[in-house]
Amino acid sequence: MALKKLNTTAFNEMKYADWVLGDGDRIRTNTIISLAGKEKTILDIGCCGGEIGQQLLNKNNKVYGLDISPTAVKKACSVGIIAKKNNIETENIPFRIKFDTVIAAEIIEHLADTDAFLEKVRNKLKPRGELIITTPNLATLGRRFLLLLGKNPHMEVNFETHSAGHLRYFIKPTLLNLLTKHHFKVIHFQSDIVNFSSSGKYNSQLLAKLFPTLGRTLIIKAVKTGK
Repeated sequence: MALKKLNTTAFNEMKYADWVLGDGDRIRTNTIISLAGKEKTILDIGCCGGEIGQQLLNKNNKVYGLDISPTAVKKACSVGIIAKKNNIETENIPFRIKFDTVIAAEIIEHLADTDAFLEKVRNKLKPRGELIITTPNLATLGRRFLLLLGKNPHMEVNFETHSAGHLRYFIKPTLLNLLTKHHFKVIHFQSDIVNFSSSGKYNSQLLAKLFPTLGRTLIIKAVKTGK
């Protein structure tokens, strides 16, 4: 029986249109909201149904959003976000204004052309504008152990129902080097949790603070340099 092929829009509609925050996600989300601050004009790329954006609105920010899922965009608009359907991989950012802050949470690992993505973001930031970017960490404690045992460290090899749709993974140096190449200066780095089980049931926030390069997620705030 042949596998049903999904295009990017259909895959994301299936996986993320009804996405809700898990317990581990809340730590990352709260960090993003804290880093974003208040009273700013913010673009949330991959806004989903507005789970982050709604909390940013509560801090007197004006929030715009982009998402490839039409269902997610409809939900985001319903909570007050100025959201549009957009495939950031193939389309330009449609808003004519420039932003104080761009949030790209769990986005860059889904993209084939990361250089084009970062240039799109940079062009839509004001001078000294900020980028908050999060992405799964390839070098988590658990993945290091799995590789030592000769096992696949929880990375999908094709797009199936259990896949997250990730095309690439980063470690801290590779992500920092990519941001530097596109004229961003990293001003903050941290992680969220270190997992001790594949389900994430057993984890440590303290260990992630002490050794962030072992944590589940790379969380970075960078500022645009130059013009």
